[in-house]
Amino acid sequence: MAQLLNIWTKPAKGEQMVSHESIECIMGQGLQGCVGGKANHRQVTILSLAAWNEAQQEIGQQMDPIFRRANLLVDDIDFENTKGNILAIGDLEIELTGETKPCVQMEELHEGLRNAMKPKWRGGATGKVLNSCIITIGDSATLTDKE
Repeated sequence: MAQLLNIWTKPAKGEQMVSHESIECIMGQGLQGCVGGKANHRQVTILSLAAWNEAQQEIGQQMDPIFRRANLLVDDIDFENTKGNILAIGDLEIELTGETKPCVQMEELHEGLRNAMKPKWRGGATGKVLNSCIITIGDSATLTDKE
């Protein structure tokens, strides 16, 4: 079973990501203290470590996944074409709203990284927070089709 490996927030636009052991998730908003999570379709971003590693292999460089600037890192979930599905992390439910498209910052980080992240949603998924609760690193993560 997949699990939550990391939690990150961005305190302000352009700022470095901050790591958390646990965090409050707010229905309809995102993660407590994270800027930019208010857009209806992109309250949180989720990255799969397996997909990140595939992109790293493609460019021949290992980098800490914090550089992806996602909010949540799960170990082994395939997000490709999962729009509308529900990702459960502990008690949290996230409706997946689409692909997190890799931006120019990924290319600035390492040449070729942006293109390496484009196939198979390697850049991760965006989502809406459906309920308020607290999540903690180590919580189980499961993906289910929307009922």
